[in-house]
Amino acid sequence: MENKPKRQNYDFGKLFIATKSFIDTYNQNKQDIKERLNANHRATAELITRLYAKQLNKAIQLGDTFENGTPGFRTYNPSLASCKGCTVRTIMNHKERLKAAGFIIKEVHHGKSGIELWINTEIFSERVKNLHPLVHVQQEQINNNRNVDMLITSEEGVRPQAHQQKDNYVTGTMQEQDMNTEESRISDSKSQTRCEKNLSTGESESAFLLHLVKDFWKYSKAVLYSDILLSEPEENDILNQIWASVYRKFKIKGSKKDWKSYQQILYKRVDMVSRWLERNPNRWIPPAHLYFHPENKKNGFNRTYEWFIKQETLKRNIRNQILIQKTEAEWLAHHKGEGKHKHKSRLQLFSLQRKRLVSYGDETLINAYEQSLQRTLIKLSTQ
Repeated sequence: MENKPKRQNYDFGKLFIATKSFIDTYNQNKQDIKERLNANHRATAELITRLYAKQLNKAIQLGDTFENGTPGFRTYNPSLASCKGCTVRTIMNHKERLKAAGFIIKEVHHGKSGIELWINTEIFSERVKNLHPLVHVQQEQINNNRNVDMLITSEEGVRPQAHQQKDNYVTGTMQEQDMNTEESRISDSKSQTRCEKNLSTGESESAFLLHLVKDFWKYSKAVLYSDILLSEPEENDILNQIWASVYRKFKIKGSKKDWKSYQQILYKRVDMVSRWLERNPNRWIPPAHLYFHPENKKNGFNRTYEWFIKQETLKRNIRNQILIQKTEAEWLAHHKGEGKHKHKSRLQLFSLQRKRLVSYGDETLINAYEQSLQRTLIKLSTQ
């Protein structure tokens, strides 16, 4: 039997790179920043490319050879807006910008049947025999002075302390042993042992920090983007955005305990966004590669920090008010000879209350307690 030739498919990885290259080339020729395609336009172009490639590959699998020419991309403006998480007007504006840039070369409206787009042939210029998953390879820099290098691959993670370490970590160059004398070999062997210990410590720290990024993205994806499917390069791009924006490339030094505490705060911020979305079905957040982009100052994830601080401050103030009200009630009951502290002296009651409040580690709470105590004692002395 003759072997059937393998059908040629459009490789998502090549299309992703071709789209990025096209937009980068276009932007380089524009002196005015306003004339350039920004990150939002790029995201719309990548969305159209990915969906168009899926349509073409599905047609190829059904036996279409495109003898009469490659069909256009059939879609609807509302469906594109839903996929991107924006308004229909935004999609229409982005299409106009992409037309002006030459990315979209033709658009035909079919009324109720939607629209049909033709993309620049530079993007869809080649096909491959097997449809491989996207591969996003970057060269990792070997440098002992860096804690964490650029993220390369996405790996499944979970919330802290429930993952396995399977990554290749940052490595360094060992010192060569001196071959002249036995004394030198012994001395250099000790130096090499110390170097190996330091390297092992660096690798452990690097692995820990990298897993923080992966764990955060897995949790965010499950809570905020549970219904999206991403290719491997898209996952890697998002991880790199998170590494740069959420963790500031780990330039801020801290212990593992500090980073674990920060990680828990990040989870709370994600939960806060999730509750905000659930309260109103018309609310939305940008796609992940835009939401976590370090240059997204308008509606990016980093904006949730100020929101989180306000909510935490409000919670702390309410908690402090409740605690102060409790101490005032205890003093009033003690003055009447009632309550569980009626047999204690005033000094004992004061010591008990202050010890309880100090355990919260909030200096404002202690100051509020002292002011409240002064007012309460003055009030009781006049009764």
